Amino acid sequence: MTDTFDPKDIKVLSDILALVLEESPGSAQNALDALRTRARRNNLTGGALKNLFTSLATDPMRTGTSAREAQLRQAIARLEGEIRTQQGRIRSLQATLSRTQMDAYSLQAEIVTNKAQQPWRYIAIAFGVSAGLLLGIAATQLYHSLTDPPPIDRSVYFR
Repeated sequence: MTDTFDPKDIKVLSDILALVLEESPGSAQNALDALRTRARRNNLTGGALKNLFTSLATDPMRTGTSAREAQLRQAIARLEGEIRTQQGRIRSLQATLSRTQMDAYSLQAEIVTNKAQQPWRYIAIAFGVSAGLLLGIAATQLYHSLTDPPPIDRSVYFR
């Protein structure tokens, strides 16, 4: 027997089953006779009929929609929880990004300030070196003028 059943056959079988369960004995007997003839015509055994009802009872698309809905609701709740978790992670990452950007801006400002001060540093170093040289020359001249003997006037010999 195939796993898929003709919807018309299922409808007929369900109608016959409903008639069998009716209280009037004549209708129930006629329904049972119709069920037997239909089963013989379709080569359907009692076990196959039982399997048909079992498969219909356990088919999640036909029955158990509330269980399926409950599974879907649980999946939705789980996914919403994951969304909230991911949104929290996104917020924390955005805060980290903001702090990193602020640090980058402050470092850039510091670099610009240092580059702006570099020419003045070179000028100050050049000024210090030149002042040191001049002071050294002046100190050397002072030392020599105080410690050297007076120069001999050689112009006397030319007279």
